[in-house]
Amino acid sequence: MDKKTGHILSAVVAIAVVGGLFRQNAALQGKVDQLSQQMSSLSNQLVDTRYDLSDEIGTLRRDLEDEASLFSTVETELGYENGALTLAVTVVPKELSAGETAQVSLSTGETAVLTDDGTGRLSGVLTCSLRDSLEPVVSLTAGDQTRREILPTLWTNELFTLKGDSRWEDGTPSDVLSLTFNAPENSALEVETVTVEVRSAILEVVEGSLMGTLEAVRQDDGSWLADVSPYMDNKEEYDYDFWVSVTTGEGVPLRSDQPVADCQQSGDGSSSSWGEGDFALYADFGEG
Repeated sequence: MDKKTGHILSAVVAIAVVGGLFRQNAALQGKVDQLSQQMSSLSNQLVDTRYDLSDEIGTLRRDLEDEASLFSTVETELGYENGALTLAVTVVPKELSAGETAQVSLSTGETAVLTDDGTGRLSGVLTCSLRDSLEPVVSLTAGDQTRREILPTLWTNELFTLKGDSRWEDGTPSDVLSLTFNAPENSALEVETVTVEVRSAILEVVEGSLMGTLEAVRQDDGSWLADVSPYMDNKEEYDYDFWVSVTTGEGVPLRSDQPVADCQQSGDGSSSSWGEGDFALYADFGEG
């Protein structure tokens, strides 16, 4: 075999080897891709299984709680009357011994007797002082034996929350802030006074420092106007946040938990901005 033929055979062998390696590599890559897809599928199945298991655990926990409960039915409803909270409670005991009495109580000592309406439903209304939440306890007592169950916590924010809207009168720039309030459907809150707090947000001043307060004036259309012009000076830089607090005819103080509006102006008066929009006022019961 001459030298040229040897080179040709060597090249053919090399090409065959490279081709074989390429096919082998392609086959391996295919297996890797297949394994990757299988792993991804298994991961998704594990996630689905985890969610299904979580749902089953939640259902089982609720079933166990229902089974352990003293009552087959529990109904509660919060209200507000004459400056106090009212809690209407109705329960249907799974078992009630002859002579067994029932009452609902709070950790603060308020109690109310639950009486049978003749159908096996024990009902009563407890009156208590204003607070953020209630955790009622129903007790069934026969002689010196008492069975107790803590009912789900009830929050009073739905009764004592005012939604509001702030707008700068006649567009911006403006120095008159218009405020409107809307009480929940199940609330009898009536706004009596509106106080606007003017707080400085300029970094050179202590952040959030109180500059002063203004009393808003009620308008014939039910809105309230606050004239903030005493704090506006076209020759000076300012950056104000406006907070709102109100008193109600029911004696419940309410306050915003964030600014309801804001305004800024640069030192040379070349730029300014005014913020406005929706806000909410929440009850402040003065609890520690």
